[in-house]
Amino acid sequence: MNFRLLPLLVALLLVFSFSAGCTGSEESNGLTPTETAQATAAPTETPPSLIPEPTQTLPPGKEVTFEVSEGLTPTITDDLRIVFSGGKGQDFVKSIDVVVIKSTGEVVTGSMKPIKGEELIISDAKGENRVQITVSLVTGGSYKVVDKIVEVK
Repeated sequence: MNFRLLPLLVALLLVFSFSAGCTGSEESNGLTPTETAQATAAPTETPPSLIPEPTQTLPPGKEVTFEVSEGLTPTITDDLRIVFSGGKGQDFVKSIDVVVIKSTGEVVTGSMKPIKGEELIISDAKGENRVQITVSLVTGGSYKVVDKIVEVK
């Protein structure tokens, strides 16, 4: 037998074996006759909750505070004002993330710099709003330090 034909024979066998699985019609939906397609319902989106959850305490020496209140002119605008008040641990703060769930169900997210006096204004926040503030430290770890209802009248 001629050994030069052996690689050609192996290549030919590989081509036949790979093409053997591709003989079905293109109209098939991939199901065998005994299988039936089942419709799956899409998960329904649940509205965000206005019920506050427990908060976490920052480690000793890394405490920071926030002021959450109605805007400066509550009789004119329906703003919610969030101010970073600083604290012993403000030098350890990497980032501040804010989530506000308005009474309408709208979710507003924002971030603040860890600079004393930094503020975030949420407009059109009339009614009861759930305010969540999460602080991430440069030493590691994230802490939800505020989760409460604030009413804008």
